[in-house]
Amino acid sequence: MNPREELAREALRLHERYHRELIERFSVCPWAKPARADGRTRAHVVTDATSSPRELMPVLGEWAANEAVDVAFVIMPRFAGGADAFTDWAMSIGAQLADVFLSAPFYPSAPDSAGSIHFLRQTPDPTVQLVRRSRLEEIRAQDPPHYTDIFDLNLRDLEAEKTPRTVAASVLAHNERMIEREGRAELQDILDDIRNDRERTYAKLFPLL
Repeated sequence: MNPREELAREALRLHERYHRELIERFSVCPWAKPARADGRTRAHVVTDATSSPRELMPVLGEWAANEAVDVAFVIMPRFAGGADAFTDWAMSIGAQLADVFLSAPFYPSAPDSAGSIHFLRQTPDPTVQLVRRSRLEEIRAQDPPHYTDIFDLNLRDLEAEKTPRTVAASVLAHNERMIEREGRAELQDILDDIRNDRERTYAKLFPLL
């Protein structure tokens, strides 16, 4: 197999491990599994070290035009910058279709002092998550509203001692209870196992690219 095709395949495999073994198993986002099961998710792997928003527009535009796509991911296994640099890149991608999708950056590591949001966003590879705005509006209209309103919250406000008393803040409470119940170290072990899988896999692939 072409090394780039192999990289894309392995990046998607690792991405799926993260979602099945952490996000879905512990209901970090309760509608993640139904969305995947219903075929309403998409993922694209960028096999270059970087990519401009213009280069990604064919993929982004296709997702935006397809009402069946609720959640999508742009995965960057070869991104060489740090978390701040990736956040900037993710914002440039999200800005392309901000009227259709809300975006959020996920990064492979988090400091020990990280709050629950950043802790649980330790994806195998730097990843941009895109969520369709209209779908979120439908979820918010449910009774009770769904806690995916996190996309509208400022992370610093959400992780402050006095979090905003809105329905959206329940995502923080839910995940903090889960972390306390399961144990931060035990959850980190799951993330580390996926990360070690990544390092072993990519050590064989990267020299070929």
